[in-house]
Amino acid sequence: MAEFPRAGVGPSCDDEVDMKSRAAYNVTLLNFMDPQKMPYLKEEPYFGMGKMAVSWHHDENLVDRSAVAVYSYSCEGSEDESEDECSFEGRDPDTWHVGFKISWDIETPGLTIPLHQGDCYFMLDDLNATHQHCVLAGSQPRFSSTHRVAECSTGTLDYILQRCQFALQNVLNDSDNGDVSLKSFEPAVLKQGEEIHNEVEFEWLRQFWFQGNRYKLCTDWWCEPMTQLEGLWKKMENVTNAVLREVKREGLPVEQRSEILSAILVPLTVRQNLRKEWHARCQSRIVRTLPAQQKPDCRPYWEKDDPSMPLPFDLTDVVSELRGQLLEARS
Repeated sequence: MAEFPRAGVGPSCDDEVDMKSRAAYNVTLLNFMDPQKMPYLKEEPYFGMGKMAVSWHHDENLVDRSAVAVYSYSCEGSEDESEDECSFEGRDPDTWHVGFKISWDIETPGLTIPLHQGDCYFMLDDLNATHQHCVLAGSQPRFSSTHRVAECSTGTLDYILQRCQFALQNVLNDSDNGDVSLKSFEPAVLKQGEEIHNEVEFEWLRQFWFQGNRYKLCTDWWCEPMTQLEGLWKKMENVTNAVLREVKREGLPVEQRSEILSAILVPLTVRQNLRKEWHARCQSRIVRTLPAQQKPDCRPYWEKDDPSMPLPFDLTDVVSELRGQLLEARS
């Protein structure tokens, strides 16, 4: 798995700096799993490896070719039991394993590696990019600590707060009832604002609340930032409402109306489709079997004609009307 210099060529200073930066860990993910309390674990689907605690995946949002280090501690049985004493072939189902396979390849056999108390494994260089990995459950509880070099230009709280402020700098002023007026109706400005609106709703708010109340069992730290993000998101709903008022305004030149409609129709259609998907996901049959603390919360969600919201949750009619207006403006 390691990367070696070419024969006869020693590593340069730049290589050493690059290698150090690939292991400059800035994110730690702590996990605990007790398979005895998780009867819904799925079977590994391709190679018959047994129950999966974590399905096949790549680790994402990492610095290119950076190392991933995983420390594993499983509460195994007696140390006197060894793999040599197993009377069966294949993976010991009582022992936790990490599995590897070539990405998107189910023909080439996968590989499993046993994880005992205190074991640590590394995914070096491009292994995480070229291969997928999974975690195969043992019989006893397990703690793990995964260390990563996260790519921090996106995906952080500071990043999304800056994106929100960027979108809302187009607000000229807002009233006590939530109505806002905008500085610019330039199509590019409106389009970017609606895309940020979608990013906040689907990459942050809904991702967070889909976890139910499990976060609160460990920490309530994220409650305040998410409340802040939800407040900014709601102001973006008011921005969208202001744009929709503008396209209906009498006296607006037809060409300008067409440009605005063309700019906002795609992000609003995406919003409607994703809301429908997330709502269905939160109502699915599998979700109904989860313990109360793990049931996802479809949030933000509001009923039709909620006086606190400027627009409906279901944007089907809004999107349909916009399409009709665009066709009319182009005709």
